[in-house]
Amino acid sequence: MTNADGARGLVALQLGAVWALGGLLLPAVVQGLAPLLFIGWGAVLAGALGGVAAVVTCLWLVITPTGSVSVLGGTAPRRACWALLVFGGGAALWRLGWAVTDEAQLGVSNHQVLTVVLGGVPFVLMAGMLLRPRPLRLGAAAALVGVAALGLLALKHLGPDELPMRLQSAGLDRSTAYAVEIPGYRPVDDAYGGRLGTGDFLPADPNAVPPPRYVTIVAYGPSAWRDGQCQVPVDSHLSTADCTLESGGLAYVHGVVEHGYRVRRGAASVVVAGSLAVDRQLLRQAALTVRPATAAERATAAAPERMFVADVPGYRGQPMGIPPGMSYEPADHSSGPQSVLISLHAVRAASDTICFQVICQPEGDGLTYVRGDATQGYVLRRGEVNVRVTGGVSVDRALLRQVALAARPATDAELLRALPPAPADGPLDRLRTWLREHT
Repeated sequence: MTNADGARGLVALQLGAVWALGGLLLPAVVQGLAPLLFIGWGAVLAGALGGVAAVVTCLWLVITPTGSVSVLGGTAPRRACWALLVFGGGAALWRLGWAVTDEAQLGVSNHQVLTVVLGGVPFVLMAGMLLRPRPLRLGAAAALVGVAALGLLALKHLGPDELPMRLQSAGLDRSTAYAVEIPGYRPVDDAYGGRLGTGDFLPADPNAVPPPRYVTIVAYGPSAWRDGQCQVPVDSHLSTADCTLESGGLAYVHGVVEHGYRVRRGAASVVVAGSLAVDRQLLRQAALTVRPATAAERATAAAPERMFVADVPGYRGQPMGIPPGMSYEPADHSSGPQSVLISLHAVRAASDTICFQVICQPEGDGLTYVRGDATQGYVLRRGEVNVRVTGGVSVDRALLRQVALAARPATDAELLRALPPAPADGPLDRLRTWLREHT
């Protein structure tokens, strides 16, 4: 037998043995790890390390008599490097191959013959790239690049589509994903880009958003101040505000975001404060009318025992908890961003009660005007979905109607832009996400 025949025999022996290790030994090791789950993850880790050691040892036994046909044959360190390269590269390709075939539902991992035949291919290709004959080495490299590229391409296009994954991750029903552009408004969440959006919208011009208006009345305990002194109880957030004495035992205080009056009622120091948008004269008149709440008022409001109330025309009062006292807001709900806010939401019609605790006025063609205490809007029936457009009391009714009719299902491209990527479930999902975003 010639040297060429001997070399070919060693190549066949090496590749055949590597094939057997990848197709028979490695699947057996993986299957043997499953029962160890009943013992614990420590047992699984120990079994996995033992399996890796067994495969690498077998590869060492393969390269020892066949090292003359490999570029890494010869010394012990070179043989060890060969065993680790063949195992590491082959195992990575082996895992990628099983993942791709499982995504394609080819059933390879459940077919015993195909597992043996195809399971050894990645290891044979890795070993072939380290063969001494140049044609064999180049052929194995070309085949390896082709198989890896084909696997990556299949991984990118197989598996769940990107949009369903993002919808599931966001907990969003595709049929209720609606978007709209509102003249003069911008979405609070600009994920869709530009003026297109869903959820809450506010006027594009900040000056069109009315400032909040509110009045609070808080009583503090006895203090050492006298009528001729201009100071506010230290417990009040207006204690460091500018103070000016006025007639009637009042002290006017002006802070950064609030102003108001301090007035003495018996042993209590009462602070009547409001946002800067509240008229000073209204606060003064409220301070002059401050009085202890009656037993009936405290019982009705479920308020604390030490509570003071006042006459605040055009405002509606209710008790507040921290600090305990009374809070007054405009009775017509025309204060702050909520009065000009527009919201778009779509819900399944079967679970939607559109006329609960609101006034309904049907306008035909599935369109209904709804009016609540502080909001108004329209509900439009579109198939199995109710499109809800809600606005504050200061929003024009005609604009709300226009928005309800203009709202439409968001396109796939718009949803892909708006929804964040779904969190990757393992290395293969991360690889698939990277491939879809960069290739």
